[in-house]
Amino acid sequence: MKRFSGEIGTILIVDDEPQNIQVVGTMLAAFGYDFMIAKDGAQAIERMEAKTPDLVLLDLYMPEMNGFEVCEKLREIDGMDDVPVIFLSADNDKNTIVKALESGGVDYVTKPFNKAELLARVRTHLELKNTRDECSDLLTKTEEYLEVMAHDLKNWVGSASFSAQLLESMKDLPENATKVAKTISESTGKSLDFIEEFLANARASRTELDLDIRPVDLTQLCQTSHRLCTSLAQRKDIDLKLSLPGENVVVKSDRDAVDRILENLLSNAIKFSPPGTTVSLTLSDSPVEIVVKDEGPGFSEEDREKIFEPYVRLSAKPTGDEVSTGLGLSIVKHLTDHLAAELEIRNPETGAEIALRFPETSGD
Repeated sequence: MKRFSGEIGTILIVDDEPQNIQVVGTMLAAFGYDFMIAKDGAQAIERMEAKTPDLVLLDLYMPEMNGFEVCEKLREIDGMDDVPVIFLSADNDKNTIVKALESGGVDYVTKPFNKAELLARVRTHLELKNTRDECSDLLTKTEEYLEVMAHDLKNWVGSASFSAQLLESMKDLPENATKVAKTISESTGKSLDFIEEFLANARASRTELDLDIRPVDLTQLCQTSHRLCTSLAQRKDIDLKLSLPGENVVVKSDRDAVDRILENLLSNAIKFSPPGTTVSLTLSDSPVEIVVKDEGPGFSEEDREKIFEPYVRLSAKPTGDEVSTGLGLSIVKHLTDHLAAELEIRNPETGAEIALRFPETSGD
């Protein structure tokens, strides 16, 4: 399925030299490409905000705003994240080429260019973009299908769980039947926990966040999360400690997003901590950060490379036979990326330590 806005792609040509635009435009039109033109960086931004192209041919040296600046600004425009940018310039200095690629370009063609070469690169990057878009569509449809399946499974497993619990409650049931009913009840209970966690995290990972940024009392949120997770920790004989500064810490953020991050960090720490150990939740006011630390196995070097990837199981295993979808930390990263906050994985001598750091701004 083609995702191009034109028949075979719409290309934005950005160049302050009319002759260059004419040469490139004539070449593209001859091969059936639609194109837009912009004579400078400001006009290019205006064009891209009005209509998202499938590829950008960007001159490097222009007055007022050079190609580096244009490329960086276009990445801030909604829908332009994955649009390929090919730089065109007479400057063949290797440092310049590296800087162009680091600013967000996918390719660099020196002037005067060979028309066949430029056309081949344009075609290649359009095909790559089309493939990425198709893969993204396939992934979305697969995730939606899995959610539908999970919803159906939830109903079927829930029915089996309820029936098993009824059997367990019956009097004068043979001992073997009681054991079987208990096994079914435990297994279906864990299955339901897994399905519930999968659905909650899958929805969060696919949802475009509509953030409600307002003053958020981090002290209050930490107290609430500590209270809600205490019973979970107690069932594993884990001491869940809370450390707060003398005064309430207020920042501008999204309350629900921060609450979800804390829930995932604490439940993960408890899930992977051995019984009889300690999990600590610490809020600091300088710098403003929330730190969750446990005494579990921590993260291996291999874990750290893929720690935020969805559906990836790390080397550590839950210590109480709890369910794990492999989505918890990817959701934390997803939410953090949408907030004005930073996530840091630290490497203490023992266990794991994750810090959520907020900017030094008041919530007033």
